[in-house]
Amino acid sequence: MPARHRPQVTADVVRAHLGPDQVAVADVLAFGVTPGQLRAAVAAGTLARPRRGFLTVGTVGTVPGTGRPARTDPWAGDSLAPEIRRAHIRDARAALLDLGDDSVVSHASTALLQGLPFPLPQDAPTAVWVTAPRHGRIVAGTHRRLGLVPEEDRTEVEGGLCSGIARTALDLARRRRLPPSLVVLDAAAARVGRDALWRAADRMTWKRDLRALHTALAVTDPSSESPLESSSRGVMVLAGIGAHELQAWVHGSDGLPDRVDFLWRDKRVIGEADGWVKYRDIDDVRAEKRREDALRQAGFIVVRWTWDELRRHPERVMARLRQAINA
Repeated sequence: MPARHRPQVTADVVRAHLGPDQVAVADVLAFGVTPGQLRAAVAAGTLARPRRGFLTVGTVGTVPGTGRPARTDPWAGDSLAPEIRRAHIRDARAALLDLGDDSVVSHASTALLQGLPFPLPQDAPTAVWVTAPRHGRIVAGTHRRLGLVPEEDRTEVEGGLCSGIARTALDLARRRRLPPSLVVLDAAAARVGRDALWRAADRMTWKRDLRALHTALAVTDPSSESPLESSSRGVMVLAGIGAHELQAWVHGSDGLPDRVDFLWRDKRVIGEADGWVKYRDIDDVRAEKRREDALRQAGFIVVRWTWDELRRHPERVMARLRQAINA
């Protein structure tokens, strides 16, 4: 049986040659492990992606309530630089000391501290976000939101009291359109499970915008692996394009299994949300071309799109998908 079918073998190769610590994907590929084998190992949980471009060996646990392998910090590459994070931690601690009265760091600040992606790039915090149960004095360099964060929705990050992952995702998804909402909700669900998000929503004290938030929670999927995939799925829902499988396995003309971003199985249509980050050099481009050729030769229609295309012309992407699905 080819190694591509055996995720534990791939993990054993990484451990034997590179050790159990965090290693660069480029170093793993240099030992002859293929990108397809890495994808299979990550899907099985024998390898994990702590951040973009790096891998660690070992099962990463399961998503609560599903039994499926969980991905720790699957999108941490979308966080800001480490020095910015450290500076924000210092500012957050100072803000809590100044504010007191049961204040907690929240919203985009907690997303930064805990490695959640921002719904939109411009959401990266320039000041510390804090939620407090009452109005108080203004503290320079803070955005203050009036509200109560229940004990169940609090956690401590490097000495500072913060809103938990589920509550943070809900705060960021509130009053957002569906595509950016799913960026953070999917990532949070991969960390704590969908049930935790629903429970946190039930504890919310504000009532406005709950219908839109519940709509987003209903289509949240922890198996989404990137902000582009999540945003793409949100655009599909708004366009009325559904009934697809996410992170589905198919067989190309070479007989080997491959995992694709979106699949309409009965229509034999594959959707690939292409962030380009996986193409480190021309060899990666050639490998992806061979992969797509094998899928097409097996009778699949492959529709690709990029971040820029989805952002600028989502209607064109949806039109191509509809054409392929209805062909």
